[in-house]
Amino acid sequence: MIEQKNDLIAGLRSGDKKIFKEIFDAYYEPVVRFCMQRTGNQQDAEEIAQDIFVMLWSKREEMSITSSLSGYIFRSAKNRIINLSQHEKVKISHREHVIARSNEGGYETDHFTEKEIGSLVKETVNSMPEKRKKVYLLSRKQGLKYAEIGEQMNISVKTVEAHMSAALTQLRFTLKDYIQMLLLFINFCFLL
Repeated sequence: MIEQKNDLIAGLRSGDKKIFKEIFDAYYEPVVRFCMQRTGNQQDAEEIAQDIFVMLWSKREEMSITSSLSGYIFRSAKNRIINLSQHEKVKISHREHVIARSNEGGYETDHFTEKEIGSLVKETVNSMPEKRKKVYLLSRKQGLKYAEIGEQMNISVKTVEAHMSAALTQLRFTLKDYIQMLLLFINFCFLL
């Protein structure tokens, strides 16, 4: 490991792959353990750690590390754990809502699909971090191109792409469970 932490940050910012590998080798396993202790799920812990290192590399030129590299990495992990927890709460709340509505009966499939998916998308977008949410809404609601979003928000196109990728991943993750639940509901209706 390089003696000077500032050398690690400078090397990372310059795109030095050897230094990035040193950072990865030094911090990946501790970050996975940190996340595992807080999430209780090995797969979530590994995904969070992988996301952090992908973000660290892709945003290396615009990173604002005001404390230590270690502090930055573990603070990023903590924030992602909080986001995952909030996302899980939204999913549970929505799942309970769908189950309660299905117990009431009277669902029309088109109405169910359109309203429930719309509601779930809205809840998920509202639970996103502010910048991610703003990028998503500027793209999807106002139809702006990534360059226009970057200019309006004073961020790079790569940062816009990263926010959109994260937003779409979050939505896919949320809707995946919903679609599975919808298929179960449809199968259940055919059994009646």
